[in-house]
Formats: sequence, structure tokens, C-alpha cells
Amino acid sequence: MSSADTHQHQPGAGPEDEQAAENATALRADIRRLGDLLGETLVRQEGPELLDLVERVRALTRSDGEAAAALLGKTDLETATKLVRAFSTYFHLANVTEQVHRGRELRARRATEGGNLTRTADMLKDADPQHLRETVRNLGVRPVFTAHPTEAARRSVLTKLRKIAELLERTDVSERRRTDLRLAENIDLVWQTDELRVARPEPADEARNAIYYLDELHSGAVGGFGA
Repeated sequence: MSSADTHQHQPGAGPEDEQAAENATALRADIRRLGDLLGETLVRQEGPELLDLVERVRALTRSDGEAAAALLGKTDLETATKLVRAFSTYFHLANVTEQVHRGRELRARRATEGGNLTRTADMLKDADPQHLRETVRNLGVRPVFTAHPTEAARRSVLTKLRKIAELLERTDVSERRRTDLRLAENIDLVWQTDELRVARPEPADEARNAIYYLDELHSGAVGGFGA
């Protein structure tokens, strides 16, 4: 289950444009990589018929919307549910891949240009001391955590997607086969895990979901402040 895009080099492109093009090519390659692994998961877990249906629907939506609608109209509910899950899982994997590549680009930029805090500190060196003191004296930080109304992913799914992101961070070519095996295992687990809760979430469920982000993500984002 994958989609291929083509890139054409633009004459006269500068180094930044070329780097952006390389980043986009690498991103598409990893999305295609996970899409192919997802296709293998569908065959292992549900049989080749589901993958064939996914590919037919994907092709028809690009070329003939009416034919795609007719095909979906003839699909039984159980198969349609699996079809929706297949596309949903694909987009989850694509989003994870984009986040990994975006993080990689930001780290590279910080290495050459410095981070936001570094640049801000450089700007403050020339600030008026009295004005700076008054600003800091009246500065207040109040973190607010709210649940997005469309965020319904279960913690178990989020944990598996985070593991996939960690595996994508591995760039050692010699470990590519082993990494792909681990990716395939985790994509299998994502497919085997119900994406949505059966019961309506309670406030305690929302709190546990917020704690997931605090426990799993805060150290990489603000770890340096505790040192």
C-alpha cells in the first residue's frame, strides 16, 4: 500500500532549494517504505483480497470517482470497516513519518543556526537592562493542557506509533533489514489494536492521555531546563 510521487529538479535552484528537495525525496521514500510494509501487514492479517481492494479504491479515487463510489457501495460492512482502517492506518504512518523528518530538519537547523533560546539570548544581549527587568518581573507562564475534540487515539496506539517513529530515526544502512523487520512487527501490532475506544472516554481517561504526553515526551522537549 503505497503512493509514488515524482520530483523534477528546477534549473538554477540554490543550496537551500536543493536541500529541501532532498528532504522531500527522503520523506516520500520513507512514506512509501511504511506503505509497503503496511501492505504486507494487510496480506498477513487479512489476506491479499483486502490489499487488492485498497489498491483498487486508491486508483479509482484518482481516476474515476463515480466508479470508486460504486465499488464502495457494493462492499459489505465488515470489509468496508477494514478498508477504512487500512487508509486510517496509512495516514497515521504518513503523519508519523512527516513528524520524524520535520524533527530531523529542525535539529539540523539548530546545529547550524542555533535554537530559538540561543537566538533569543543573543538578541537580549543588546536589550535595555531596565526594560528587560520590568518585562521579566511581569512575565507569567501558565501551561494549559486541553484534549482536542478530534483526538480519540488510544494510549496503546500512540505508544506503538511512537515506537515506529523511534525506528524510523535509525539511519544506519547496515541495520536496514533488521529495522524493517521491527517496523513490520509494530505495524502488525497497530493493525491488531482497536484504534478507537468502545466506550465514551471519562475525565480520568482524558487525564491519563495527557499524562502519556507528559511522561513520554517532556524529557526530549524540556529536559535541559531541569539540569
